[in-house]
Amino acid sequence: MEIFSDLLHFDHQLFLLINGAFPRDWLDPVMTAVTDMGNGAYQFPIGLLILILVSRQHLKRDVPLWASTALLSLLVGELLKKQIARPRPLAYFHDKIVDHQVTVHVVGPHLMANSFPSGHTFSAFSAATLFSGLYPRFSVLLYGLAFLTGISRIYVGAHFPGDVLFGAIIGSLSSWVVLRYLRPKIEQFQSSTIETGKEA
Repeated sequence: MEIFSDLLHFDHQLFLLINGAFPRDWLDPVMTAVTDMGNGAYQFPIGLLILILVSRQHLKRDVPLWASTALLSLLVGELLKKQIARPRPLAYFHDKIVDHQVTVHVVGPHLMANSFPSGHTFSAFSAATLFSGLYPRFSVLLYGLAFLTGISRIYVGAHFPGDVLFGAIIGSLSSWVVLRYLRPKIEQFQSSTIETGKEA
């Protein structure tokens, strides 16, 4: 338990370091835009648009994979948040903020509950892993954007680094499951449908 307590303390201190390390005026709107990349309400339709533009030959394969990934991200992320119910940085540091012992920079909503894991980071790495598996040439760009999304969640005061780290890990694993188990089934189904059509 002492090790766990030490890890939590490190997580809290690392949050304060990262959250307070950046300039503010010009970076706030940039980080707001970056953090929105992990918002499923924006991410899912943008992903569909990208698939329509890039994946015309494999659209019937990729759209179900993308929809399954997005749904899995939503269900797993929300379930973990509610089960673990970790306080957000603003809630954890509330008394110290009131006493002017610490300062937390917040951009956007003042969130208090359900910090673990970071849903935006979960979604960003889930998307990065799926699209990298389908189109490896974009891997560096996709994971770079996902990493920035994770950093932005700390910057805007919404999550601890541990929330972001585990959001990235779980999000990546969820898409790996989709690629490993669902992709072959979809491809097999499509191949059998094509063969049936040729025989007819």
